[in-house]
Amino acid sequence: MHCRLRVASALFWMGLLCIPKPSIAQIPNADRLDASPKSRQVAFDATALERANVRFREEVTAILNRVARTHGLGGVEPNWVMASPIGVMQSPVALLQGRSEMTREELAKGQDLALVDFSLPEGSEVPSGFYVLHVRQENGRWIAALRDLQGKVVLQREAEVGPSESQSYWPGRSTGIYSLGGQNVYGVRFGAELPSGSFYMVVRLGRGRIVPAQDPDARAITAALEAFRREARAAFAAWLKEQRDVFIASRSDALVVAALDPGSKSLVSYLRTARQPGGLYRIRAGTVDSVLPGAARSPEGTFRDVSAFRTMAIGIVGGISGATATLGYIGSEIEPFLLSVRVH
Repeated sequence: MHCRLRVASALFWMGLLCIPKPSIAQIPNADRLDASPKSRQVAFDATALERANVRFREEVTAILNRVARTHGLGGVEPNWVMASPIGVMQSPVALLQGRSEMTREELAKGQDLALVDFSLPEGSEVPSGFYVLHVRQENGRWIAALRDLQGKVVLQREAEVGPSESQSYWPGRSTGIYSLGGQNVYGVRFGAELPSGSFYMVVRLGRGRIVPAQDPDARAITAALEAFRREARAAFAAWLKEQRDVFIASRSDALVVAALDPGSKSLVSYLRTARQPGGLYRIRAGTVDSVLPGAARSPEGTFRDVSAFRTMAIGIVGGISGATATLGYIGSEIEPFLLSVRVH
């Protein structure tokens, strides 16, 4: 099945509904995933991939709650988000419990909003480790600050604050090219959508080797990610002419897994959202092709032209923020693009 989508500027929707953390028995659209033995042998084992995602989320939720409680932050919401472009590079972003009910006025006085675990490349603005995202209003400007678990401010800058289009709450995290200090930089954008507004921060990323944090809880998250990535690589192996690392973005309402396939000039991608049953696609600049017989229709979305950043040679980018999942490629092995699809 083939679907051609119009090329346009990326759109970001923020209208959301809160859904509970899925268990294995509650995988969204599980009844529409082909899990027959024959399918597993010749096609794509989506059920195994979804089960690996559920195990990963259960393990990481327990770790994040342990860290939050140990440091007097209460607990975290189970709808945390993570995007891992490659290897052990990751940064789960989890809303702290009770923040969704806070008014804009309460947040303006200064509040810890989210717990973040960074595992980042050398040369990034902050070292790998656990941080708390703190927001406040100061002289009419919203400030976002990263504090370590001892309360020390490691980085702060003006926050991206906008209106809310929902009475629900979701964390967001994505990698890509962002404007920072008047320059386009490779970075990670993270924060949250709350009933009182959206609050985001950008941190510039380096291009060196990834340096995982050595905190035992951070290492446990890395180990859980590595186990999930092994499952994802196995699921994609038959669809790639050569073995490639996989991009993973996971939130309780969406899952995006993708690998570069230069032979077909595409990203081979598994995509499942609250409004889109899980499916396997080949995505190129401007087109999305379903690759499994009888698969669900290709997701509706919009493409953004990012060819101007080709020479930055970043690789796969994207994530899940608000009501939008993004996936794209910036480099020279295939035509660069950025696809945005609605989660709800």
